[in-house]
Amino acid sequence: MKKILNITFVVICVFLLSACTTDVNVDEPKEDKEEKTVENKDDNKPELPEPVTIQISAVGDVMAHQPQINAQYDQGTGEYDFNNNFKYIKPHIQDSDLALANLETTLAGHERGYSGFPLFNAPDELAEGLFKAGFHGISTSNNHTYDTGKSGMLRTLDVLEKKGLASIGTRRSKEEKSYEIFDVDGIKVGVSAYTYETPIVNGHRTINGITIPHTVEPLIDSFSYQNLDEDLKTMVQRVEKMEEEGAEVIIFYMHWGSEYHREPNSYQQKISQSLADSGVDIIFGSHPHVVQPIQWYESTDGEHETLVVYSMGNFISNQRYETLENRYTEDGLIVNVNITKDVSKNKIEIESVTIIPTWVNRYLKEGKYVYEIIPLTEAVSSPEKFNLTGQALKRAKQSKTTTVEHVLGENIKNVFLDSEYTLPVAN
Repeated sequence: MKKILNITFVVICVFLLSACTTDVNVDEPKEDKEEKTVENKDDNKPELPEPVTIQISAVGDVMAHQPQINAQYDQGTGEYDFNNNFKYIKPHIQDSDLALANLETTLAGHERGYSGFPLFNAPDELAEGLFKAGFHGISTSNNHTYDTGKSGMLRTLDVLEKKGLASIGTRRSKEEKSYEIFDVDGIKVGVSAYTYETPIVNGHRTINGITIPHTVEPLIDSFSYQNLDEDLKTMVQRVEKMEEEGAEVIIFYMHWGSEYHREPNSYQQKISQSLADSGVDIIFGSHPHVVQPIQWYESTDGEHETLVVYSMGNFISNQRYETLENRYTEDGLIVNVNITKDVSKNKIEIESVTIIPTWVNRYLKEGKYVYEIIPLTEAVSSPEKFNLTGQALKRAKQSKTTTVEHVLGENIKNVFLDSEYTLPVAN
C-alpha cells in the first residue's frame, strides 16, 4: 500500500452559539471588534474527528511436534501448559489491537492420542496459551487442517471458540462464515485464510495427501495449483463479499510456497499479483517454515498497493538444526502493520510496517526440554533477561542478523528502532 480506501462516513457537527453580553465597551475601536468577530467565527468551527490508528500483528506457523507436546506436560498435575512458550513475546502481542497466527495442528482431543508429524493433534491447552499471549484470530486453513478428519477439524473450531479465539479459513457448515470481519476501534478489518492443496486424486481435492470428501470441500478455504485460475476467481469473490459487508481493510493469510525455500516461488508471485489487483491490502504468508522477504505489489491499474509478507517462518516448532540440519527453521517474525483511518479526509492508509525477528530457544532443564520464543532485538542486547548464554546466545545473534538481512534486503539501511526494524511504506 499506501492504498487509500473509500469510506462512507457521517460527521455530526455541534455548533456553539455566541451569547450577547451587557458589558461590551461601546467605545471600543472598530478594528478590535472586527478581530473579536473573526475569533468568534474560528471558535464556532466544528471539531473534526481525530484519526484512529490501530496495530495489526501477525506471526507464522504455530506447530506442535511430539517433543514439544511432551515438554509441556506436567507430571505433577497431569495437565498440559503452553504458557511458558509465549512469555517473552507476550508483551509484543498484547500491544497489538489485532493479533493473528497460523495454527498448524488440530485440536481433536486426547481420545485420538496426541501426535506430531505427520498427523498433528495437540492438547487444547495450546489454544489457551495463544489466547493468554494476546492473539485474537487464528488461521485454521493449512496443510494439516484435515490430519484428524472432519471430526478433528470441527472440534478444533469448537475449542478455539471456547477459548475466545476467532477461526479463519474453515467452518462447520456452508451456512457459517469461514472468514472474519473484526471491528478494531471503528476500523472494519476483514480476514480470510487459504491453503494450498496437494494434487487432485480421482476427482477429489486432497490436503496433505488426504482425500477430502466432496461434502467437506466447502468447509475448507483452499486452492489448487492445478486449478489456480479458477480458484483465484473464488478468492476475488471473497474480497468482494467482505467489502459488501463493510470491510475497509482486507487481509489474506496464505498457506503457500515451497518448504524450506527462502525465496518465493512463481505461484506465490502470481497469487500476490492477482490479490493485489482484487484489492487485498495485506498478505501474510505461512508454510515454508523459513522466513522469506517482504515486498510491495502494485495493482495492474496502478491504483492499489499490497503488502506481501511471503513467509513469516516458524513462530514455534521443533524444527531446528539438530532435527533438520537447517538453522533457518528456528527463525520467525512478528510483523506489525500500523493503519490509520482519517475520517475527516476519507481515507485509510498503512502508516508503518515493522518487524521483530524471533528465535526459538530450546534447552534442557532438569532433564526436560523447554521451548521459548525470543524477541531477538531485545534479547541480543540484554541476554540475561532471556536466559541466553553460551551457544544459545551465539545462535540467537546469528538468527537476528540473517533474518533481518534477508527480510529487508536492500532496505537494510533503514532506521533501526529500539525493539523493531521499520520498513519503508509504499509511495
